Amino acid sequence: MRRKEIGYSLGFMWVVVMILCIIAGCASSEPSWTNFVGAAVEKSFPVPKEATQTETALNNSKMDYVHYSIAGLREEDGIPEAYQKAIQEWGWMERKEESTGATHVFEKGKLIVQLTVHDKSFTVLVPKLEEKTVIQGIEGSP
Repeated sequence: MRRKEIGYSLGFMWVVVMILCIIAGCASSEPSWTNFVGAAVEKSFPVPKEATQTETALNNSKMDYVHYSIAGLREEDGIPEAYQKAIQEWGWMERKEESTGATHVFEKGKLIVQLTVHDKSFTVLVPKLEEKTVIQGIEGSP
């Protein structure tokens, strides 16, 4: 009889432990928005350290971009206040006249970065500046 009670107790504890593991694994934690690192396409632009890089396009002739996923981000809410503050602390100023909808344009010196917020992800895009090549003609001799 005693063995049967011990077996039930161990079985019950095992079920409780499994339920706790499932609950802990399924719970989506909100990002802290306190630790930042440089973006893969522009090291001077902050991205949350908790963000996971999912796609990158480098060496494109018109732009470089990187896509990050992060829990808790919602397009309709825009950039979280703590992230906006970090961007400003890193020296970036928003060009509000060029920002539209979920896309925000930031400037730092001659650098431009576009940050687009999506549900559970965001994209950092760096457009390439057009370089105009100057061709000098050969002057004719008299």
